[in-house]
Amino acid sequence: MFKFRKEQKIVEVGGVKLGGQPGELPTVLTATIFYIGHKIVVDEKKGIFDKERAETLIKKIEEASDQTTNPFILDIVGTTEEAFQKFIGFVSDVTEAPFQIDAISPRVRKATAKWVGEVGLADRAINNSIYRGVKDVELENLKDSGIKASILLCDNPEDESANGRLEILKEILPMADKAGIETALIDTAIPCWGIGVGAGSRAIYLVKEAFGDRGAVGTGMGNVTDTLGWVKGNFPKEIRRACDAAQNAILPILGADWIMFGPIELTEYVFPAVAVADTYVLTATAELGTRPLIEGMHPLFKTVG
Repeated sequence: MFKFRKEQKIVEVGGVKLGGQPGELPTVLTATIFYIGHKIVVDEKKGIFDKERAETLIKKIEEASDQTTNPFILDIVGTTEEAFQKFIGFVSDVTEAPFQIDAISPRVRKATAKWVGEVGLADRAINNSIYRGVKDVELENLKDSGIKASILLCDNPEDESANGRLEILKEILPMADKAGIETALIDTAIPCWGIGVGAGSRAIYLVKEAFGDRGAVGTGMGNVTDTLGWVKGNFPKEIRRACDAAQNAILPILGADWIMFGPIELTEYVFPAVAVADTYVLTATAELGTRPLIEGMHPLFKTVG
């Protein structure tokens, strides 16, 4: 399972490379910021937030990335056009990392994508997301914006099995083509804690084997982090953080190229855990002839020696 028969595409956004065979690249880690209920946000509609605390969080994830070599992306959540412009403007000034436009409202998502293109940030932006139900007008808007990267969400309410995710992806890939997407981040759609978690995890391997030539494959573990009621009800915070780290560290072993791990506050727990898992993967794949794409740019060179 550590080397796929299918050709594995390497894609890039904002200077960050994702994809390839296991071991070629460090796992890319995506943290969510300005999420609903985030304490640094003062007014979510007007986009008013504590800039000092936000910058501190971003600097911490930059430090973690430097320590491990695992690149990062910031998933920016917003509810209004005004808020998105302030959030994205701030993030683009503070860090050079790519960012995701994470809006539930198609109207807000379209307006923000258009604005991102107008201010020259399209090459750093990732649309979140293209899924069954996205209208052609949004796909056309995305193409016009110049944004070339998008999450492709394999959410299939009619069939929540691993194979059901594969089938829905066949519908979504042509939609991405219509939107002019060149950098596809295929998301196997792990749901909130429950029996669907296993299918979403297993689908990582299946999607890599079937469609790894179309884009980087990963998923978002944040939903599980927020909904582990049994752990929250029975164990103290430090144990819950250990669970957060462990459930994310599992994914590189299953073939994930990238992970949305949840709130940015989990950075200090997730980065070292995933870096260690990446080291396991590379030392296993080295026997199969795999080498890091960029010499020295892999957690192995940080964690061993």
